[in-house]
Amino acid sequence: MNFKSYGDLSVDIAASLFSIQGKGYDLVVGVPRSGMIPASMIALGLHIDVMGLPDFIANQPLITRLRRRAGGQPSAAWDARKVLLVDDSVVTGRTMQQARDAIPGGCPCSIDTLAIYADPDGKQHVDIVLSIMQSPYIFQWSLFAPAMLSQSCFDIDGVLCVDPTAQENDDGEQYVTFLNNAEPLFLPSARIGCLVTNRLEKYRSQTVTWLEQHGIDYEHLVMLDLPSKEERRRQGVHSSHKGLFYKNSDYIFFIESSPRQAGNIARISGKPVYCYEDNRVYTAEDKAPNKKGLRSFAKRFIRNTVNLLNLRHPVKAVKRKTG
Repeated sequence: MNFKSYGDLSVDIAASLFSIQGKGYDLVVGVPRSGMIPASMIALGLHIDVMGLPDFIANQPLITRLRRRAGGQPSAAWDARKVLLVDDSVVTGRTMQQARDAIPGGCPCSIDTLAIYADPDGKQHVDIVLSIMQSPYIFQWSLFAPAMLSQSCFDIDGVLCVDPTAQENDDGEQYVTFLNNAEPLFLPSARIGCLVTNRLEKYRSQTVTWLEQHGIDYEHLVMLDLPSKEERRRQGVHSSHKGLFYKNSDYIFFIESSPRQAGNIARISGKPVYCYEDNRVYTAEDKAPNKKGLRSFAKRFIRNTVNLLNLRHPVKAVKRKTG
């Protein structure tokens, strides 16, 4: 599965912006909702106006009116001579065709269609494609859409709430206090398919109460049925507990906090896993990072940065606080 982040989107647009410069566009129109961000990026790069499709259909006034042209400055959407209609991706072409069909026949503008990403079989449905990408693919901006949430498994600690500190994670009173008062990180806007956590079954009541307090709706809550934290550590089932459930379920996506567990879960399940911490999707073919590898990478990065900038003073690593 191919994955694109917000950062990837920005880089891919910047790399291909030259291909649409000089074509005379004086307005960019975004197809709601996934087309709005790339449309805004393109409009900023071309220094022209941008608006959403509903405002364009209604021939709304232009707010910024950035570009002047011979014969006067356009004051409304349909004053634009050449329009670029933008969506993030195209596979079947259905969404873009619906957008074109929604534009009234009386609109005098010349309209070209553009998709940032297109499946090889989908590129025929638009006039311009910036990048060909084989489906299936998923985008960071659509990870938490309602349709995706209902088909996904979610980790809790490190995703929905902060991880407990070493002091809080005592499998006793301090841990119960953490469970009751954990600071939320991500509050989903729709129902989650399944929560799959390494929290112990004996803490189900505290977990359920916290989820209810924060309005988190879900279909199932799968916890680890072991007597203690020490037994969980002895058995080392952190990844297999999640991976095996995911493998044997109908869910199509898993959102995990730990890079190491994300890689292991993907290999066990044979399904894609998005890691919240490092913002990437792991597949069964990916090698999960280990702590030694991550420390080695950090040391090389710091050393190379110091050499590159010719700094006189050593860079001290700062331990990130959690909780």
